[in-house]
Amino acid sequence: MKKLNRIIVRVGANLFAFALFASTAIASEQIVDFTLPDINGKSHSLSDYRGQWVIVNFWATWCGPCIEEIPELIEVSKLTDPVTPVVIGIDFEEIDTESLLEFMNALKMDYLVLRVGESPLVPFEPLKGMPTTFIVSPEGKIVFRKIAAVTKEILVEQLKALTKSE
Repeated sequence: MKKLNRIIVRVGANLFAFALFASTAIASEQIVDFTLPDINGKSHSLSDYRGQWVIVNFWATWCGPCIEEIPELIEVSKLTDPVTPVVIGIDFEEIDTESLLEFMNALKMDYLVLRVGESPLVPFEPLKGMPTTFIVSPEGKIVFRKIAAVTKEILVEQLKALTKSE
């Protein structure tokens, strides 16, 4: 019985730790960067957006929660208060360009979409689930991570809290 109780406590602790990890404000000392191509093959670097708040969202066309959050990300890309963030969607799958363009047009995705590369984007990856969204500070540090779909409300709340501390 003691062994079973220890297992239950350990599983419960792991679930609690995952719940905390799934949506957390994090303070990273590491300045992050990556360079990936857009759907036309043009390279974009995260460092191109230093000085701005950047929302980096990993998604895929086959991911239901990813599709549900796309309208929210479109709204966030048009924000002016508390800041005007740059939204970057990283398509985390192998899909032909024509199919991806059709998908993006159907959902009216007007924010920057990049194609995932062959090498992991450390420290963003390995991903713990899809979708996963990060907020990167103007200094280039990851300050927030959420595993699961985000809403405009969640991102605005985080941006307000993060910009108050500036």
